[in-house]
Amino acid sequence: MYQKRYKVTGEDVDDFMVMQEDAYKMYSVSSLKSFLYETNRTKNISNTFLTTKKVSQEIKYYKDLMFTQQFVINLDIVEIQEGSFNIQNRFFNTNNELCVVTSLRIN
Repeated sequence: MYQKRYKVTGEDVDDFMVMQEDAYKMYSVSSLKSFLYETNRTKNISNTFLTTKKVSQEIKYYKDLMFTQQFVINLDIVEIQEGSFNIQNRFFNTNNELCVVTSLRIN
């Protein structure tokens, strides 16, 4: 498991100060890029890895993240197959409550 901390910014929220779907997708990809960058030091993963792959995402909501709220993303590689893999990102608020789960399929 890989863990990354973030804070909800003004660009992430709607008029009701609730984090939007696009922001969850952006943070999911951002945490994956951070993970790949950090593992690149030892496994020689290409910097253009994600630009050459198709990424699809699904989102399940449990609790809203709000403006200025800090949160943690736990990234888990769920499945690795030849040429593709599945990643699950779990978003937790500061009370360690599960807020959102995103599933990324990378082909």
